[in-house]
Amino acid sequence: MKKLSAYIPSLLISILLVILMICNVGIIIADINFNAGRTITLSEKKDISDKTAAHLNSKFKESSGASGIPSDIYLKNLDKKYIQSVINAYINSGYDILKSGKRMDVEIPKNMKMEKALDDFFNTMADETGYEKNNDFYNKLENTKKNAYQLIGESCDIYKFAALEKHGVLTPASKIYRMRPLLTFASVGGAALMILFLIFINRKEKKTVLYWTGISAAIAGTIGMVPSIYLLSTDYFNAFSIKQPQIFAAYTGAMFKLTEAFMAASIAVCAVGITMVVLYVVIGCHKPEHHKMTKSNIQENPEK
Repeated sequence: MKKLSAYIPSLLISILLVILMICNVGIIIADINFNAGRTITLSEKKDISDKTAAHLNSKFKESSGASGIPSDIYLKNLDKKYIQSVINAYINSGYDILKSGKRMDVEIPKNMKMEKALDDFFNTMADETGYEKNNDFYNKLENTKKNAYQLIGESCDIYKFAALEKHGVLTPASKIYRMRPLLTFASVGGAALMILFLIFINRKEKKTVLYWTGISAAIAGTIGMVPSIYLLSTDYFNAFSIKQPQIFAAYTGAMFKLTEAFMAASIAVCAVGITMVVLYVVIGCHKPEHHKMTKSNIQENPEK
């Protein structure tokens, strides 16, 4: 490390290694968490279905004034299990787009209890008022069901995959999503290559590799850890302005989860880096000293 010819290249490579380590943590955390299974699990833990049910309750009560259909006909048949199944359908469909790049095609699960309740209500009203059950009657009934499913779908699309697709966001996002294995390989491979360069440059003093790699890991971990701690300690994501409670809970919950995971990984990287630096110091302190025999040594200790 004392030699300038080894110090300057090692310093430059160390800076690149810091950047690559931060990228590694980010890419790996994203790869682990950005999938349908984990997203659905997160929505269940955050009780998003309860918040969605409350939002639907408000929406159907608003629409009942204009349609004349009592909101209870809908609400009594929208239990937590059904709402979660619709949420899951949108999440799975959203990730299918990211994986394939195709257009969104969501199949909202049928709610036969709700449909039967609407059938009974329309038939009862027709019988009581003498309204003829012709094509107009059945078309109105089917449109009512269609509108109900549309409102349910819009409320259960907690990550707004449909809106993102409509605005052309999912297409470029899909290209990046499908490049995850390549990005992971490039980032991890790049970090490994930098370490190999350090080994080659410091081949005459191999323990120095521990120092440079450790310093890089400690710095990378600190850079990732400090802002993450700030975001979590200040509840930064709770300042987001999103009107619908279920969407607010979904997005802020996901951001907090990713930040917590990134912070934990950064702390681990920092700890590994500090351990490597300490190990470098310990090895340096216990390095055996080889004294050369000087002329004065010979004079003080003549051979007998």
